[in-house]
This record gives sequence, C-alpha cells and structure tokens, in this order.
Amino acid sequence: MTKLTLSRSNWLILGACLAVSVAGYVMTGRPGLSDQPMHLRQDALMDKIRNDPQSLTLDETLSRLEQATVDQPNAPEPHFFIGEMLRAQGRPDDALRAYQSALRRNQDYVPALVALADVIVELSNGSVGPDATRLYGRAYELDETQVRAGMWAAMGAAQAGDQAKAEQAMRYIYARLPEDDPRRERFKGMIEAIGQGEAAPPAPGSE
Repeated sequence: MTKLTLSRSNWLILGACLAVSVAGYVMTGRPGLSDQPMHLRQDALMDKIRNDPQSLTLDETLSRLEQATVDQPNAPEPHFFIGEMLRAQGRPDDALRAYQSALRRNQDYVPALVALADVIVELSNGSVGPDATRLYGRAYELDETQVRAGMWAAMGAAQAGDQAKAEQAMRYIYARLPEDDPRRERFKGMIEAIGQGEAAPPAPGSE
C-alpha cells in the first residue's frame, strides 16, 4: 500500500488533525482498509497516529482527514492535507479544489497558498500566470521564509512582461537573504537576466 510522504513539520500538523478526528468516528468500509471490527481498526489507527504516523497508508490517512473536515469545519489543515494526498496520487484537479477549500477556511494559510499556486502552474504547463503570481506573492508577503514563492511571484511578473516589477521583487528578496546563503549567487544571475530583458532561469528550489 502506498504511503504518504511529507516533511516532519507537516507530519506534526497532520498528526494533530488526525488525533482530533478520532473520537466518535465510525469508519465505513474503504478500499485498502482491512476488514476488521470497527473498534480494532480504531485502536490500530490511533496507535499509528500517536506513535508512527508515517506508516499510515493513503486510504487510512484520507479516512481520518475526511472526518477531520467534519469535526473541524473551520480548519484549513485537513483540506490542505487532502490536497497533498490527491496531488501525490496524480490528481491535480482534485488537489486544486482541496487547496481552495483550505483557503476558504483561512485565506492566509500559507501552505495552501503555495500548493495551490504550484498546482495552477502544473496545470498550465509551467506558465506562471496572474493567479499563480498573486498566490505566490501573498505567501511571500505573509512569510518571508517562503523564498521560493517570492521568486516564482517575481518570475510571474517577468513572464507577464513587467520586467521592472520582477527585478524589483528579486532584489528585495535577494537583500533579505543571509550573507552565507548559497542561493545568493544564483539569484544574482536571475536578477541580471531579468534586468537585460531575458528569460530568468528556474528559481532556486524549483527543480
């Protein structure tokens, strides 16, 4: 059974969402879940959530997250993680809708802003259009550690023909990088390319 791959910080948030959704959840049959008495499945899944969340299968995790959207109707996290799962399964259109659901709960939820922009770019065959540019820009505005999002916002401006805005954005981001940040040299090349009206190379971390 396929497992979901997430960062450590994402697993911590996901574990919290899942733990909240456990109490009182009557599970229905789903493909990929063993045919056991409900209380045994509950006990087994709760043990995984507490002790080894990375061992959860996609079906097990999705079951919990679906209930979390009911138990926590105003929380963006369950919808975001459903989007992550759907995207991992090669279902970007469904993932897009899940990320939009997350943002309807919290329009400033940075992980969903970035993920939705990524999916829009993916569905646009790599083009960073106005919607993706806006989402990336908002994510960077809210959290300046989201350097990749800021760079993609700048690249969106460049693709739209606004070279001055793109260069200004890149210089802003570059100025806030630590002196020992290895990305600084690459950013110099991107700034120079945009300043000369050339297409910028891929943003650091975008490969």
